Amino acid sequence: MSTIADIKKVHKPVLQNVISDYTLLVDNIGGIIRETGYKTNFIAKKLQLPKTTFYHKKRTKTFTLDEITQIVGMLDNDEALENEYLINLAESRLDEDAIPVEDIFKKYNYNY
Repeated sequence: MSTIADIKKVHKPVLQNVISDYTLLVDNIGGIIRETGYKTNFIAKKLQLPKTTFYHKKRTKTFTLDEITQIVGMLDNDEALENEYLINLAESRLDEDAIPVEDIFKKYNYNY
């Protein structure tokens, strides 16, 4: 039968690796987000955090375990990235001057 000391010997390196990996993730979350192409505002909104709070947590590396879990889930979701891209595209086009359909029809001599 295993003693607690035996269990600690076996599990200590595993736990140290988990903590090391988590620390590495938290330390590099800003770069990871940047590499995926996500906008910080998008992630802050999804976490329901004010943008300034999100930036502060990113700079000071003080995200909660739940927040890190949610961020990693978002970064690993291609559909969410595609949705963000489409939203950004639509928002960028709101500033453009719209051409009425009638003008396009006239330009190309289309009778409707």
